[in-house]
Amino acid sequence: MPRSQDASVWAARGLLIFVTLVWGATFTLTKEALVVLPVYAFLSLRFAAAALATLALAFLPRYRSSAWKDARTWAVGAAAGIPLGASFLLQTEGLRTITPGLSGFLTGLNVVIVPVLTSALTKRRPDARTWWGATLAGAGLLCMCVGTPLAGRWEGVAETILCAWCIALQIAAVDRWAKGLDAFAVAAVEVWVTALLAWAAALVTGQWASVVDARAWMAPVTCTAVLVNGLLGTAFALWAQNWAQERLSSAQTAVTFALEPVFAAAIGWWTLGEPMTGPEILGGLLIVASMAVAPA
Repeated sequence: MPRSQDASVWAARGLLIFVTLVWGATFTLTKEALVVLPVYAFLSLRFAAAALATLALAFLPRYRSSAWKDARTWAVGAAAGIPLGASFLLQTEGLRTITPGLSGFLTGLNVVIVPVLTSALTKRRPDARTWWGATLAGAGLLCMCVGTPLAGRWEGVAETILCAWCIALQIAAVDRWAKGLDAFAVAAVEVWVTALLAWAAALVTGQWASVVDARAWMAPVTCTAVLVNGLLGTAFALWAQNWAQERLSSAQTAVTFALEPVFAAAIGWWTLGEPMTGPEILGGLLIVASMAVAPA
């Protein structure tokens, strides 16, 4: 691998690690915000912030490119945005009944789903190192779930496992169809599609009144969660993912994203006092090892 290409790959890995750190923090922020706002009202505000940010950037001269005239940008953005929107709806719904740490662990199951979906879409078999990386990450996730009480949480568990499948679909879609397209434009369309899904869910479930209740969304915990989730955890994160996947495979992306539950557990322990057990620590180490095994 040429040195410049090698540097680009590691820059992509580093950017995705930062994204997983942000996502790890959003589990705890979201859990706290859901005390003030119902699920779909919170998501509507989160994606309103992300949509406004991407719309503002879309009018800057550097982003007024031919990408907006390319039908593939809109098609790929919509194809990736639908499962992405569904993943956020399912994950946030699940957080009502399970802890941020458990949600992070279950969401991370996408790491073992992505190679299967990508292989089906591209007709290419992942190499041995990719499978070993995914296997180690999956084992790490399993260790992190050991001893977690599930009584009364099965609904949230099922919703979050479905969320993992949706995230895997989104990663596979970006890997299959987004290469060569403008990363910002595709990410922006994904954000807008997801925002429409969140707003529709809020309207259908009668939660729209909470969206326009200034007292609710101006509360410090809610405002912080909306801005961090919307600007860093959504708008920035999707651009970063699309940019990085120009340089990494979908399996490499998924293995890197497996760090998300490690960060979620660590931040949950630090801010909410959620205990970290021996198996959880071992699981985190296995996930870190999976990144070393998977091809760079």
